Amino acid sequence: MSEDHSQLEQPIQQPSVEEKYGSLEIKDMVQAARELLSQDAILRIKADMDYLRSRINDELNAELAEKKEAFIAQGGNEIDFEWNQPLRDEFKLIYRSYREKRKNTQEAIKKDQEANLQRKIDIIEEIKMLAQREESLEETFPAFRALQEAWRNTGPVPKSEMNELYRNYHFYVEAFYDYVQINRELRDLDFKKNAEAKEVIIRKAEALVESDDIVDAMRQLQNLHRDWKETGPVSHADREQMWDRFSAITKRLHDKRDEYEAQRLEEEKNRVVQKMHLCEQLESIQIEKITTHNQWQKTLAALEEAAAAYKSIGYARLPENDIAWERFRAINRNIHRAKNEFYKNLKNEHHENLQIKKALVDKANSLKDSTNWKETSDALKKLQRKWKESGPVSRKDSKTIWEEFRAACDHFFARMKEHYDSRDKEFINHLEAKKALLEQLKHIETPTKEQLMELLQKWRDIGPVPAANREVEFTWNKKVDEAFAAIDMDKQESAIIRYRAKLEAGLQSGPAEVALKKERAFLRQKMDEAKRELAQLNENILRITGDASNPFFKEVRKTQRHREEQIDLIAKKLEVINDLEKVNK
Repeated sequence: MSEDHSQLEQPIQQPSVEEKYGSLEIKDMVQAARELLSQDAILRIKADMDYLRSRINDELNAELAEKKEAFIAQGGNEIDFEWNQPLRDEFKLIYRSYREKRKNTQEAIKKDQEANLQRKIDIIEEIKMLAQREESLEETFPAFRALQEAWRNTGPVPKSEMNELYRNYHFYVEAFYDYVQINRELRDLDFKKNAEAKEVIIRKAEALVESDDIVDAMRQLQNLHRDWKETGPVSHADREQMWDRFSAITKRLHDKRDEYEAQRLEEEKNRVVQKMHLCEQLESIQIEKITTHNQWQKTLAALEEAAAAYKSIGYARLPENDIAWERFRAINRNIHRAKNEFYKNLKNEHHENLQIKKALVDKANSLKDSTNWKETSDALKKLQRKWKESGPVSRKDSKTIWEEFRAACDHFFARMKEHYDSRDKEFINHLEAKKALLEQLKHIETPTKEQLMELLQKWRDIGPVPAANREVEFTWNKKVDEAFAAIDMDKQESAIIRYRAKLEAGLQSGPAEVALKKERAFLRQKMDEAKRELAQLNENILRITGDASNPFFKEVRKTQRHREEQIDLIAKKLEVINDLEKVNK
């Protein structure tokens, strides 16, 4: 059986580049590329560099697209968009250096391989010529051994020439043995030496079967096949059985590799399933129901967590892996597009709210120096309610605009507090004066009208008292009513005097215009009610039969006079209001 090494040409799977680099951030991938470039084995890093180049470009392009979309969403013009990516420029330099270094290495290797090819062709020619020498075997055989050693020490040749070159070499080596008819002892000695070398190779191959690292074992097996080729022939009796043993071990290793690859394939299929499941989870997010900043932050955090989980799953060498990746990227793009739209609208909303708040600040500033305490206080409180209803603004404006508004409000309310604090001190003095006047009234046994009018004027002149001490006003009014009831005086005149005194005292506690307006509305209501009742009484009295001695007639007539007096008294009170309005203008 001839030696067939073609099975060794099957690709040996190396550790996944996804496993090595899949979980890295962009800056870490750029650093990994820089470290790879510093290695001597520049031709062995092609898969790594190609993967890093693809991933880095994908990540940077996705970032660029997201920033561009956000820029346009915020009202920018696409032609004006710029976004600096230092990592892109850094990686370009690294990859350019890698390509130059790889090109130079390949050219040097090609040159060396061509030189090695020519050297081995020359060695074969020299072996051919040995058979034509007329020298003794003692001289020819050492030359043959030297050529074999030179062959082994000569480096690799181009792959396209390798098989033909080795066939020629082994053909002429065996032909040399047959042609020169070297003595059996020398030939057997050479065969024995080669057999021992191949036994070592077989034992090394057997040890690889027990290795747990099948990838490394297959790499070493390739080296052993190369050594087998470089080793000379063995005896015809050993040649086939030794190759069969080595070939059987090779098959066991390939079976083990196939089993490893089958298991790896199942694992990678499972990885794709996990990735698809992760996509389904993200697709279940109802983007249209995300309506607040906090909800978006939670969604983006979940998306970032999902991205980390996706990377941690690992790479799969299956077409479905690319489908899952494109699906995952599309989900990311859709979520980020919706996020950009939300924050674009939020920015517009914040701008509108800011204009409303600026108008409220301007209004508050226009009121902050007012001395119309009650009306301005109500107006500022209304502005504060509008402020709460106006909605949020951006974080960079929120603190500044709020401090402006609060400063205007605080300025007014601090002034108002100072005013009322000062007024309260004055009111306490009024209280003491009114208490003294009340004691004076209590000690007058039979006051005259003139005395009462004088006391009323003094009471009005003193001014208001603190709200918490208003009972002194009620006590005073009660004593005044009792005093007027004790003197001989027209009741209506007495009522008007006391009404005017009470009204004037009440006006000292707040805005006169508002109080008088309220009192006028109350009196007019009472006037209307009295007039309606009087009209009804007039109608009823016309229906009563009998003379004036009728008790029912007398009762109705009495009520009629009472309503007429009430209407007359209300009219005079309205005249008092008219008079006070003129005084307080």
